[in-house]
Amino acid sequence: MDGVMASRPPARYGYRSLGAEPGFGVRLAGAAASKLQAGMFSFALLYAVSAGRSYGVAALVVAVAALGGIAAPLRGRLLDRFGDRRVLWPILAVHVVSVAALSVNEGLHGPVLATFGPALVANVSMPPVGVLSRVMWRRMSQPENLRSALALDAVLTDLAFVLGPALVGLLTEAVSPMAGLAVSSGSSALAAVLLLRAQAGRESARRVSRDPVGGTRREPVAGTLREPAAGDAGRGSERGTGGARHWFGPLVLAPLRWLLLVACLFAAALHAVQIALPAVAGRSAGAALVSLLSVGSIVGGLAVGALRGRWVPRLPALLLGLALACVALAVVGRLPLGLLVAGCLLVGLFIGPTFVSLYSTAGDLAPSGTEVETQSWTGAAIQLGAAMGAAAGAAAIEGWAPLAAVGVAAVLALSGVGAGVRVARSPRHRSRPDGPSRSAPTAESAETGRPSSAEAGHLPPAEAGRLSTVTNNLDVPPGVDPDGRGVSARIEG
Repeated sequence: MDGVMASRPPARYGYRSLGAEPGFGVRLAGAAASKLQAGMFSFALLYAVSAGRSYGVAALVVAVAALGGIAAPLRGRLLDRFGDRRVLWPILAVHVVSVAALSVNEGLHGPVLATFGPALVANVSMPPVGVLSRVMWRRMSQPENLRSALALDAVLTDLAFVLGPALVGLLTEAVSPMAGLAVSSGSSALAAVLLLRAQAGRESARRVSRDPVGGTRREPVAGTLREPAAGDAGRGSERGTGGARHWFGPLVLAPLRWLLLVACLFAAALHAVQIALPAVAGRSAGAALVSLLSVGSIVGGLAVGALRGRWVPRLPALLLGLALACVALAVVGRLPLGLLVAGCLLVGLFIGPTFVSLYSTAGDLAPSGTEVETQSWTGAAIQLGAAMGAAAGAAAIEGWAPLAAVGVAAVLALSGVGAGVRVARSPRHRSRPDGPSRSAPTAESAETGRPSSAEAGHLPPAEAGRLSTVTNNLDVPPGVDPDGRGVSARIEG
């Protein structure tokens, strides 16, 4: 009878259950503030510089600043290794100082070279609050509510990219061209405060102690329900004496590399569609159609967060659906505007769920102590894909016709299906299913910091040993062969 009761699904699930969790309001406010930063900074920088210089120079400043995005994985690794508080405040201070220096130089009409430098530094030191919000949801949410939390996070991102530019324009006209940059930096600081407050006293703290033979053993504090928080686990794994972490970090995992390829192809398809719509319908109508993509994405994200696990489409199915939706959009592009609107909404319905699936899978694949870096790599792959998709779409428009860029988007999305299947079939991904079982480790695993037998059963011994020794995931002991020798940490192939 007890077993039947334990397996019964919760009375509430999804958004209702998520909203009933303690501290949900602070988490929601922190996540919303973190998304506002991403939706404002580039536009605020463009408007601030173009107020006193040519639009071309301002666009070049934005392009140079965008190069700072390559520092995202490094910021993630620092957060994993040293913890959120010890990294967030210093880089936030550098970001604020660089934005202030840029604003002063523009206000005084100083040399343009004195604008490029602070703009680049401002983006390099951009507090990764958007990544931290996703990690926060994973740390704090109950497993049965995790998909709803990530869907809500994706919806907030879409809303920020709709409202952020409008807010920057309003501040520029009503207050000052520099007001957008000030509010963007202020939202970063507010998000940092709220995200840290949401996790205060709730992070999975771990004690690092010596065992009799001189090894390092980490014991979870009673009440820990989920895997260790990225910052805390990072302090144990990176600075402990359990062995040096591979300099590739989480990229040693082949399934994660396949996932980054999927993220790149998906973003490329999305941005190819976005640059095609203004060319198809004109600038004003095209901008409205791009907004319809966001509307469809919001609807799709909210829907996938409300579904039970067995009804949620997997990543390969979402990419296939996106490819077919792009084909439908290309077909109706020559038909009346109403059908074009419907086609944009259809494409958008697959965007939000795909983002949710990408970031959720990245979190599932992340080795212990590398969750922030893993999410940062995913974001970097999406940015790379955006650049590739914009270039491919522009080439298709110039070489053939505007709708050819939508066809290119369909090909890119379809190309990601195979890589998505590789990710879905990976043993490590299948060993971390959604559901209550993920948050219920056995008594033995809670005491030793090792995975439960149900989880370990999905991994071959050699694979488990390779994951632990290469990534310094101290929660999984190195594999041992029949002769008693430890499995080598070297990656072959």
